[in-house]
Amino acid sequence: MIRVLEEKDMEVVCNIVNENWKNVYSGYINPLLLNEEGCAERTGRLKLDFTTRRLSEYVWEEQNQVLAMISLGDAADADIAGAFEIFRLYVDSQFQGKGIGGMLIHFAEEKAEEQGYKEIAIWALKSNEYAVSFYQKRGYCVDREKCLNEPYFTMGIRLKKHL
Repeated sequence: MIRVLEEKDMEVVCNIVNENWKNVYSGYINPLLLNEEGCAERTGRLKLDFTTRRLSEYVWEEQNQVLAMISLGDAADADIAGAFEIFRLYVDSQFQGKGIGGMLIHFAEEKAEEQGYKEIAIWALKSNEYAVSFYQKRGYCVDREKCLNEPYFTMGIRLKKHL
């Protein structure tokens, strides 16, 4: 079941995000972002985002257990102003490969269409071949690549899909 993120979900969601960062991005992102201090800083930024409602935040829940999260909103990049963006999509590592991510993408696309958007975008790390392939299989095409300087020190790619 997909539902709006609630305050009681914040800690679990932050843990899912941080575990994904450590498991997936190790080896191609600044290692300082993966240590205890980096995870604590990310947790603080996430909780601030959640409480200020900067984005629309949703969770995937099964049997009263939060297994994934997605963050949605207006695109941040000026060159695609007026597009919808998926800012975060993370699935608990124990539940990946079970279709949850695909259902969350479908949910995001439905939300975008309901709100009248014609285009949806998401950024991924170029070295994260699994994520890039995941989005491409769902009709997203690479449209921009850029160096993500400090604090990331890696390449990012933006993928877009016309709705």
